[in-house]
Amino acid sequence: MSSCATIFYGSHQDVSVYSEPPGADIYVNGKNTNQKTPGEVNVKRRAPASFNNKQNEQVYTVKKEGYLDSEYRDKASVRSLLLYFDFIAYIIPGLVDLAAGSHLAYEDLVFLKLNPKTFKTDTVVKKEIVYVPTGNGKQEYVFEKKSDVDQSIPITPSQFPYRFALIFGNEDYSSHQVELGGEINVAFARNDASAVKEYCIKTMGVPDENVIFLLDATTGQMNQAISKANKLIKATQGKATFYVYYAGHGLPDEVTKEAYLMPVDVSGKNANEGILLKSFYEKLTEFPSERVTVFIDACFSGGARNQGLLAARGVKINPKVDADGAITGKLVVFSASSGEQSSLPYKAQQHGIFTYYLLKKLKESGGNVTYAELSEYITEKVSLQSLLINDKEQNPKVNVSTNSQEVWKTWTIK
Repeated sequence: MSSCATIFYGSHQDVSVYSEPPGADIYVNGKNTNQKTPGEVNVKRRAPASFNNKQNEQVYTVKKEGYLDSEYRDKASVRSLLLYFDFIAYIIPGLVDLAAGSHLAYEDLVFLKLNPKTFKTDTVVKKEIVYVPTGNGKQEYVFEKKSDVDQSIPITPSQFPYRFALIFGNEDYSSHQVELGGEINVAFARNDASAVKEYCIKTMGVPDENVIFLLDATTGQMNQAISKANKLIKATQGKATFYVYYAGHGLPDEVTKEAYLMPVDVSGKNANEGILLKSFYEKLTEFPSERVTVFIDACFSGGARNQGLLAARGVKINPKVDADGAITGKLVVFSASSGEQSSLPYKAQQHGIFTYYLLKKLKESGGNVTYAELSEYITEKVSLQSLLINDKEQNPKVNVSTNSQEVWKTWTIK
């Protein structure tokens, strides 16, 4: 009998998928099967490894509106005795069975329980004191949680030792540069960074000790923090997941048009003394990592040297990954606006409008949101609300490294 395992079992297997409650969409290895529970899916016995599954592993995910996604991983068992006799009796049929994966078997029935989207949340804290280094001792900064996204933050029950966060909130430029007027400051940048820190720890599972957090950071402080992040990524040997957030000013160099993040002690007259955005990305991707996600709610203001910046927190040069692939790694950048648009504040919520809707989605989903869903939500909300609130266009943008073009949309925040 030729290739008995292939004849009797075939190269595919039917698997019944049930859920409680029923009516959930069935995904296998990250792909929508267009089936609902209870349903039957046909899986390939020899499953190649992908971002979602290991080799010869089937990952079943069920999704239903109003419920958290539920996942089950099934590693193939090997019919070793059958394969043994195949090779003993007939070498070539045995090779056929091996190539077809007929000796691999998965569970015939998978049952998954869906939990409603209800989250444990932290208690509402009216004020939090954060001490900000100013160069003249310490200055008391009061984070008054006045926005709805600052309160009842969803809490994940787990902390992940290889998750890290690098967070900058540069607001007070005038205290560090005596020639600048008060309007040069970036409204609510410290609130933004403080709230993002809480979501990283409480919702995204970043241990408190894994957070690098700086408010009103000078050039030296920013470079030291970026260098530390670089070393942590190197030390974790590809296991690190890094969330990076920046709120503050940025400027284009007048000659090269390169974009710079601006420490609080760098004058707009000398933009090239800031943090070159391209170099910033290169530091974050120099060594392999699980992924690096960057959120930029920054102010690039070409007219800043001639007029005030009270109304603008905007990006006038697009933060981007080089199209020629100079920056590799697993990097995704969510930036607050496109082209020469401004990235504006949401004064009623005391946050940048981009940061507000970023946190709003994290709160509503408990962090259980794909990057594609997050991008769609932020783009829709910010584009509409910026016109209604600030009477100006603002269209957020996502830039992705060449190594992540095919997979980034399926990544999840939590």
